[in-house]
This record gives sequence, structure tokens and C-alpha cells, in this order.
Amino acid sequence: MTQGIRSGFPRENIELPDGAVLRRRSLVSDDAFIDAVAADVGHLGEWLRWAQHPPTREETERFRAEQDADWDAGRSFVYVLTPPDRLDQVLGGGALFPNGEAGVLEIGYWVCSPATGRGLATRAAAALTEEGLGLPGIEAMEIHCDRANARSAAIPPRIGYRLLRIEPDEPQTAAEAGQSMVWRHDGA
Repeated sequence: MTQGIRSGFPRENIELPDGAVLRRRSLVSDDAFIDAVAADVGHLGEWLRWAQHPPTREETERFRAEQDADWDAGRSFVYVLTPPDRLDQVLGGGALFPNGEAGVLEIGYWVCSPATGRGLATRAAAALTEEGLGLPGIEAMEIHCDRANARSAAIPPRIGYRLLRIEPDEPQTAAEAGQSMVWRHDGA
């Protein structure tokens, strides 16, 4: 990602209404991240190309360093979702990143299978949306998800997004249908 997000930076810790916290990725240990993803590759790997196999320490350290550099440069902002007072347990994650359109940020989110069905992804997506819309120059937020991912596609309309379009997209995992649903929240 070469284009920065103007001059504003989001908070490093975003507390959700239930007490869970979206924390800047570098604030959570690599061990906690590796353990969570490795234990849930079957679930996460269905929809996340980076979770197709248990992460190695080297991959994790490299990705964290890249994410830190992107954060510090204002290019993208990656979070890990944890319980309120625990940095050693990863429940999921999310990110804010430019999608190439001026004034628009895209968000992504994921939740480990033991934490699904409790509304965590919805609350995380709502918090990331609010955080993104609070940044200078950001007028709209988008969520892109594969049409086959019904659980993920149910979240945007719950938090005020409207379906903008469905477009062809190269599948990144075996579960994807290759049709990306593009949801938009105009901030109003």
C-alpha cells in the first residue's frame, strides 16, 4: 500500500462495549497470535489466505514488522482483538486500510471459532467503522467480503452499511465463490 491515510492516526487501543479490546498488533505478543491462528487454521483458513497454514515464528515476526512500519507511515492499521485484561489471548482481529479511492477506507475483521456467535465481529466492525470515520479526510468506509461468506456478509447491514455492488474477484481460498460484495457506509 503506497498511499497513506492523510495525517490522522487511529487509537492504538479501541475498547468495545463488552470490554474486549482491539489493540494495535504490535502490542500483543507473537506467541499469542501464533497460538490463536495455529489452533484455528481450519476455521480461519476458509476465508483468510494468510491463515491457510499455522504461522511460523519467522512469518509472524516479518508480518508484524511490516504492519508496524505501515502503521507508523499511516498506510494501514492492523489490530488484534483480545479480552479486556489479557494480552496473551487472541480472539480475532481487524484492520483499517486504504482501498485506492480518496476519502474511503476499507475494514477487514476476523474472529477465532471459539469466539464466534457472540457478536464480537459485529462490535469490532462497528468500532473500526467509527474509528475510521473519525480520521481526517475520511468520508466513507467499505467492507468487501466474498458472497459465499454468509456470516461475514451479515455484519455490514447490521451496522449501517449498504450494498454498493457485487463484482467478480479472484478467489483467495477454496471456500470463496469469486464474487465480492462491496458494502459502503457513508458516515451520515
